[in-house]
Formats: sequence, C-alpha cells, structure tokens
Amino acid sequence: MSVVAFPSQPDSATTPGTAGPTTAAAVERFLDSLTAATTRAGYTETLTRLTAVTGPNHLAAALTPEHYAAVPADLHPTRWHGCE
Repeated sequence: MSVVAFPSQPDSATTPGTAGPTTAAAVERFLDSLTAATTRAGYTETLTRLTAVTGPNHLAAALTPEHYAAVPADLHPTRWHGCE
C-alpha cells in the first residue's frame, strides 16, 4: 500500500519560526475546506483517528507512514478491509 502524506501547509495560527501546524490544526483546516457533507463525514472519521493516533499537538510535518498505517486499526473493518 502506498501512503500519501497529509498536507502540512502553514496556516494563520502558526507563529513565524515554528515548525508548522499541529495535526489537529491541519485536520480542522482540511475539514473546513470541504463543502459536501458526505465527503466531510467520510474524512472526519478517518482524520479523527489520525489525530488520536498522533495526539493533537503532534506536528503535521512530522507525520510518518507508521502514523498513517495505524489509522485503520480501530475503524470500521469493512471500510478498510485489505488496506494494511
């Protein structure tokens, strides 16, 4: 399985000189950008799990393939069947 990194572009809440937004801030920014309720709902479950795996203060730029690989562990089994 290939892993595509979660975007970690700086946001207005990031102070100059810091390493970038936290996973929680990046997830919130991404979800806020989605206009379709069904799309937002689908991503919310997965990205909430990513935030739980890393902790809300983990820097988005420091996410690793192992963080992403841990996401499907507790999600609905039929949704992620065969992705590990």
